[in-house]
Amino acid sequence: MALPASHYSHDRPADEKAAGQGCAVAAATETPVKTRILFVDDEPAMLRVLKLGMRSMAGEWEVEFMPSGEEAVAAIEKRAFDVIVTDMRMPGMNGAQLLNLVLRLHPQTVRIVLSGYSELSEVVNCIGLTHQFLEKPCSLNDLKNCLKRITQVKQQLGNDRISNLAASLKNLPSLPEIYLEIADAIQSPNSTIERIADIASRDPAIAAKLLQLANSAFLGFNHKVYSLTEAVQLLGVSVIQSVAMAVPIFSAFARNQCPNFPIDQIWEHSLQTGILAQRISNHQIDDYYQSEQAFCAGLLHDVGKIILAESLPMEYGAVLQEAAAGRRPLLDVEQKYFRATHAEAGAYLLAIWGLPVPLVEAVAYHHYPRRCGTQKLSLAGVVHIANGLQHAGDAAGPTASPMDLDYLKIAGLEQQFEKWRAEMKGS
Repeated sequence: MALPASHYSHDRPADEKAAGQGCAVAAATETPVKTRILFVDDEPAMLRVLKLGMRSMAGEWEVEFMPSGEEAVAAIEKRAFDVIVTDMRMPGMNGAQLLNLVLRLHPQTVRIVLSGYSELSEVVNCIGLTHQFLEKPCSLNDLKNCLKRITQVKQQLGNDRISNLAASLKNLPSLPEIYLEIADAIQSPNSTIERIADIASRDPAIAAKLLQLANSAFLGFNHKVYSLTEAVQLLGVSVIQSVAMAVPIFSAFARNQCPNFPIDQIWEHSLQTGILAQRISNHQIDDYYQSEQAFCAGLLHDVGKIILAESLPMEYGAVLQEAAAGRRPLLDVEQKYFRATHAEAGAYLLAIWGLPVPLVEAVAYHHYPRRCGTQKLSLAGVVHIANGLQHAGDAAGPTASPMDLDYLKIAGLEQQFEKWRAEMKGS
């Protein structure tokens, strides 16, 4: 497929130096209810630093500070918090025990560990309980930006029910046969990075979890990981085996759980969208790193469908049935039922899991790339085009949301898109 000259940035995306930078997920325009955040740390000096550092957010956040897990429990038994940030090693009740209780009492709470102790044998106990692991010393700006990012994407979602469902998930279920492959690879003493990477590249659920682990500070990586290949290489076989065998970070999707959910078709669509996004990016610019990033974004763009099918199987089955019967775009029916879409649900989960902003944006805006606010071909735009082309080549698939033709004009790709679409239909 011949492609025009690049409109896509040649620069490697910078780590999030400020929440909301670039085409970051924007906060809702209405004044939101204050976000309730609980900090727990047994070091008095650390609590003093946190109190001083969070004063500037008093207009947006309602913050409490507790010196022990036991006192934190008393607080959460009285009221729910939107976010809890806790140290891991504390006398009495440690961070893992506290987060386990939070998960049982208030599964919708975003759970963050802020700790200076990163021994794998200790940290692994928090993997299934924790959305993000931040390492001390952590600058106050980095911590605030992390919290801002979570609160902003939740405000944009504007639907507590869907965000609560996403926050309560420990993992995303995989296609059963791929789950068996990854389980076999993890248990095998002869596993290789190449084998695990190959399996993960065919499954959005496994890919998302490995990216979450790679972007967790507990392993000491000092940069954001945007590429699945890089994630597997950095983690290594032994770490993946240690984590996966200690906690159930992977699971199999029950095919009969959600009526009308074409799991095989969705997995294949996600994979092919990733491959096509990679091809588009690779031809637009000669940059291996960005083409890997585009593949990941394409692979992950529909993870919100997995969230809805897993968490609301009967309701989402009805949504799928209505969309198919009326030949209506799935997005419209989701909005009618949930006041939110799979794109927003997926973006929220990836955001609280700590995935890089460009990947979160690509998932959030893959139907509406102009919301990124840039005239350049953004990552969301690449996925939008790849998704549209993939749907165009699948006549038997569900009715797709319309292409943003104005965006194609802005990006200078209107004629090229029609050529690609004709090629997809003829292939």
